[in-house]
Amino acid sequence: MVTVLEGESLLNDATAFVILRAAIAGAAASVSLWGVLGNFVFAIAVAGIIGYVVGRLNLMVRARVEEAPVNTVISFAVPFLAAIPAEELGASGLVAAVVAGLVTGHGAARVLSPQHRLSDSQNWRTVELILEGAVFLVMGLELSTIVSDVRADHTGIGTAAGLAVLALLLTVSVRAAYVAPLLAGLKFRADRGARLKPWIATTQDRLANPDTAEEVFDRFGSRSPGPLEERVDRFSTRLRRLVADIDYLLAQPLGWREGTVIVWAGMRGAITLAAAQTLPEDAPGRPLLILIAFLVATGSLLLQGGTLPRLISLVKPAGVDESVAYDERLRLMSLLEHTAATVTNESGADEQEGYPAESDRAQGDDSRRLTLAVISAQRQALLDARDDGSFSADALNAALAVLDADQISLELKGAPVDPMP
Repeated sequence: MVTVLEGESLLNDATAFVILRAAIAGAAASVSLWGVLGNFVFAIAVAGIIGYVVGRLNLMVRARVEEAPVNTVISFAVPFLAAIPAEELGASGLVAAVVAGLVTGHGAARVLSPQHRLSDSQNWRTVELILEGAVFLVMGLELSTIVSDVRADHTGIGTAAGLAVLALLLTVSVRAAYVAPLLAGLKFRADRGARLKPWIATTQDRLANPDTAEEVFDRFGSRSPGPLEERVDRFSTRLRRLVADIDYLLAQPLGWREGTVIVWAGMRGAITLAAAQTLPEDAPGRPLLILIAFLVATGSLLLQGGTLPRLISLVKPAGVDESVAYDERLRLMSLLEHTAATVTNESGADEQEGYPAESDRAQGDDSRRLTLAVISAQRQALLDARDDGSFSADALNAALAVLDADQISLELKGAPVDPMP
């Protein structure tokens, strides 16, 4: 449930601003459905391309910066570097900034140091808190003026409150109408995946057999160029990731209980207020619309947010399966231990040849180099497992956080910068 709620918040708000901009343009001039749809696709597609390019360049530049504060300052500039070109081309700057952030977040663990990522996380959380608070503060300062304007227009506060109630009911209803088929689709995928698993397992066994691998690949594999061995390996990777997705859908099913919580947890907040502020000054009924947005956001946070714990205790959504979580932890520990043993065995020979123990200090440096090398290899193994979907995000993030803490601790104690090869 948390994955769904956090994931939707990344792009739903951005696409909502694109739709709002199209609606404002439609109110000012005649538009067609296909014209609006074409503009929407253009705004999203161009913004996605710009955001991806800026995100990749961001990682390339920041990987060469050693100072964590400088790195964080660069990260503050990235959203603008993505948004401004997108806006100049008539695309969505917000979508471009979000895509740049997604690209950066996915690749940061591979190219940025733990100190840089920790600095980013702490500083961006602070910025997020300040910006959200600023939106509500501005609305609070403007509220008396907005209420006066609404009264001056002879609309009435009661009318605004009534429309806000209807708007809140509509948003919850639309959300429920979307979540219901979404959950049905996930269940269908899970059931279909369960039926496909035996066939996938048989195909994987045949791919692993040199005598049957080429025959299986010619029948089901990709026609992409490259040596047969590489193409078979890519096809096997896709099958492995497909199995991981199926296992996840089967282990973490979303039923009506979880769907009820997802619907009720879709609260309106700072984005709703910020969107209302973008309405043109000469827009008809602007004070009324802003007041409705304020009432909807406030009512949503108080009503839905205040009753969410009680709703969860009432519908009782499924919790974490402890047996599955325990099995996942065992597999995760096995991966880390195997990786550590491999690096240690390889470095043992190197240590005898290239790192003679001439003093206690030298031995300590060698030990720290070895530990850093193990941490680096374990992090790469975890990120490879993340790409394959072998473990849940919570388990991987917890393991990566432990590795980051260990590395930061070693570096603060003066560990050598260059890990043992």
